[in-house]
Amino acid sequence: MNLSNQQVTLNHGVGAGLKFHGDGSNPDFARGTYELPLQNALASCLNRDHIFYDIGANIGFFTIIAAKLVGPSGQVYAFEPVPNNADIIRRNVELNSFSNVTVFPQAVSESTGTGELLLAHHSGGATLATAGTPPDLRGEMTVDLVCIDDLVSQKTLKPPTVVKIDVEGAEINVLRGMIQTIKEYQPILIYEVDDGNQESFKLKNQTIEIFIDSLGYKIMPLEPAYPNIPWYVGHAIAFSKLN
Repeated sequence: MNLSNQQVTLNHGVGAGLKFHGDGSNPDFARGTYELPLQNALASCLNRDHIFYDIGANIGFFTIIAAKLVGPSGQVYAFEPVPNNADIIRRNVELNSFSNVTVFPQAVSESTGTGELLLAHHSGGATLATAGTPPDLRGEMTVDLVCIDDLVSQKTLKPPTVVKIDVEGAEINVLRGMIQTIKEYQPILIYEVDDGNQESFKLKNQTIEIFIDSLGYKIMPLEPAYPNIPWYVGHAIAFSKLN
């Protein structure tokens, strides 16, 4: 039986006890063992009443973990532009009766507008056309783009405590679009960088590190979540030196 495409109760990880409906893309979701270093990072820095931004939320695995950690008085904002993924997030939120999650079906970038989203066969592989092309490209669609600085200044979003960014190459665009929010509120930043080419991976990482460092942050790499796959993936957590 393909548990990754069934409703299950997570038995492992920070989300143990939560109900989860997968999409068949990764059995680690159903096991609760998906990206354990990132789960542990969230558990170490998210507390009751905190505000969490899940930018590139995929099917909501980290969304519901964060909702559990911040509690009813906290808030989770999940951004996911792939329609099927956003629907699954809503389903997972409903399965756990969370009332502290808001789902935004837009892509986050450095400015508000529209853009082309390149879709992938893997649910978490979609990316904006300006950031690259998925290796398993299956189509494209036009999506609305939102900018975090605009949403915060308009008071659509409460200021963040912790921000997770996993947007398949468009991380630097997200960061540029929230520079004022970062400067004013100094949230903890957790992000992923990935690429099939080692030199491209290093360049992406360096670009983000230079940007975050310029804002007065200290960056710490997390343990590898995928040490044995033929793809370069890294996660890091960054803390403001002012805190």
